[in-house]
Amino acid sequence: MTFSKMNNTHTFKGFFTMLFVMAAISLTSAQVQFKLTMLEDGETYQVSLIPEKSWEHPYNITSTAQVTVKVPTNSFEVTDLVSLQLDVDWQDNSRSDAPAEAPATDYISFGLASLGTVNFNYEAGVEMPLFTFKNALPCAGSVILMDNADDPFMAPNSRRANVGNSITIFGARGEAYRGNAVDYTEVPCQANLTTNVEATEIVIESTKVYPNPAINEVFVDLNWTNGTTDGDLVIMDATGKEMKRQAVNLTDGFNKVQLGVDQLTFGIYSIEVQFDGKSVVLDRFVKGNN
Repeated sequence: MTFSKMNNTHTFKGFFTMLFVMAAISLTSAQVQFKLTMLEDGETYQVSLIPEKSWEHPYNITSTAQVTVKVPTNSFEVTDLVSLQLDVDWQDNSRSDAPAEAPATDYISFGLASLGTVNFNYEAGVEMPLFTFKNALPCAGSVILMDNADDPFMAPNSRRANVGNSITIFGARGEAYRGNAVDYTEVPCQANLTTNVEATEIVIESTKVYPNPAINEVFVDLNWTNGTTDGDLVIMDATGKEMKRQAVNLTDGFNKVQLGVDQLTFGIYSIEVQFDGKSVVLDRFVKGNN
């Protein structure tokens, strides 16, 4: 009789142990992917996540999250950051420009400011938009979701920077990020190189703006092939506000123009040439401290 009771007790313990293991596997097996897209306006970037399993409260509690994108160096200034889930906030909270591991790339990280939020509705296979943002600078190339698996700047790195993608969810018992959605990791970096004119109508064979960073002045070298032209060189800040305008007379061939920048504050600026109601961005530069 005693043996029977012990045997039953052992059976029940084994049964509950099996249930616990199955529950743990159920909680940890489901993960999420990140996704990057460009919206129809051609200038708004959207970051979303796609869960592999549905989580309801309390399993949907999301403790922390970070998304890191890669952009061409000196070509991107985040603006118009909008969080897309109710009562959830994201912040453009860190960046590492041109690290030794990837000198042609700037890394921009967005962090979840609403730590421990319960306002994410995880439905298996259903895309959840997280936030959108825009770029205030002229840019050519691509915006890319960082790949934790093979990016050369993943920690440990030369900047001791906390970069990479991550999301911790109670239902996943911790880290839930499993990678980026295939075919949704890279989008064109909107150049916005011209306004009010087709690019093929204006030919500028080469442009150079230097020194960069600049302290007191910048020089603009350009090969002009549009005939003798009276216009203006205009310096714009990262928000598109005009900061300086200087009249120029451009002739076919090589032109060199000097612009004083000692009155500008520290920041990233672009230079564009304006003439006959047209505008073409030439290049950008960093204004250093005097």
